[in-house]
Amino acid sequence: MKKHHFVPGHVAILEERALLSGGFRFPAALGGSNTLGFKGALVLTSRTYSNVQSQINTAILNFNKSVLNLYNQQKGFTDTFDAKIGVGTYGTGGNDWSYGNGTALAKLDAKIASLEFKLPYGGGLSTNNPTGGAGLSNRTALTTLNPASSSESVGNLSVAELLENAVANSTTQQELQSNLEQVRIQTLARTSTTTTGILPSYVAAFGPAGSHAFGTKNT
Repeated sequence: MKKHHFVPGHVAILEERALLSGGFRFPAALGGSNTLGFKGALVLTSRTYSNVQSQINTAILNFNKSVLNLYNQQKGFTDTFDAKIGVGTYGTGGNDWSYGNGTALAKLDAKIASLEFKLPYGGGLSTNNPTGGAGLSNRTALTTLNPASSSESVGNLSVAELLENAVANSTTQQELQSNLEQVRIQTLARTSTTTTGILPSYVAAFGPAGSHAFGTKNT
């Protein structure tokens, strides 16, 4: 397991209304609505971004709920708890970056990896990819140029790895709950003027506000 010092605390304000609202529009911090002359897969629509954002949020919330439920069932951090979550199983799921098959972390990472492909260059597999992928999954965390991924709080770890560390570095139920929520914020946080989260940072860095690798469009 990759080790990263986890510091509990609030990273940035998560705008729940903007996160879950069907009326999302790209703000200036994400480059506004500007296709840059691109078409098709190289234009990220506000509807697609909102759907990806909402599904990642739901996936993390569901993971966090299952972890806390398992903690209560096991009455603490047991070997069974770690095994079901997948703590310490990085690289054992069939390739160098997968968690153990059937674990909660493996399932979460697979879900997030599928969502990355809905972002322009987000899956990180295309030839001459200018972004290296979104940095949300285990695979793209290894290649991404997303500035949020290289930040001190994220440390080039995927969402699943951050959640694994949140679990591994918790000693009480209260700390566990706080640390898990911290990862949701690190992933999705966005205010009107900042793009601290991994997902919004990707759009800000490589869309119209950044290197112009892809365009955006309000739909």
